[in-house]
Amino acid sequence: MDTYVKTCNEHLLKIARTMGYRVLVCEEIEGALLGKNSSLTPMLIKKVIIEAKNVSELRKTLAGINHKQQFITVHPFDKEAARWASHDGRVDSILLTTENINLFDKKQQNVMKYYSKPLEITLRTLISDNLDLRGVIYRRMRSYVSRKAPLIVSSMANKWYELYPPLSIVKFLLTQYDVPEKIGLQAITHVPWFIVSRKEVK
Repeated sequence: MDTYVKTCNEHLLKIARTMGYRVLVCEEIEGALLGKNSSLTPMLIKKVIIEAKNVSELRKTLAGINHKQQFITVHPFDKEAARWASHDGRVDSILLTTENINLFDKKQQNVMKYYSKPLEITLRTLISDNLDLRGVIYRRMRSYVSRKAPLIVSSMANKWYELYPPLSIVKFLLTQYDVPEKIGLQAITHVPWFIVSRKEVK
């Protein structure tokens, strides 16, 4: 499963199918595919990214979103917003990027583990040519993994060629970030599937 594809269209869907994907969570779904989500292979689910600068803004945005049908991911820029997102049941994952990595300290990790809130990180972030940044990401990833907090890894693909075969993702996480194969596999299967299986997909 890929829980963050920027734009889903018929060609990308075809490539994903050949790679063995069963579910794609898409920020944008091409018009011809709308309303056919549950009958498509892979199945498509709408993803909503909430850019949260503070708790008030986050609460207001969440109030207007159908979290029962959409996959809700919060991209926080404020510690309080990150903490709030961790215990709000409408939020499905919290996105770590190069812009907010400093928010994910030990306290944030503990809160997310307590509420079983998945940390989501994209391959676009992980495949960075900035070695210093990769070192910081490595330490954050290892800390989350060691605490057995739920992890989701997605592609953030915008074009079909930015998709990655699932087993390649697992091997990449193992070799580059020392994420055990079992946890890497769960990050693209069991953890996101637990969330998606409760959605009312039409």
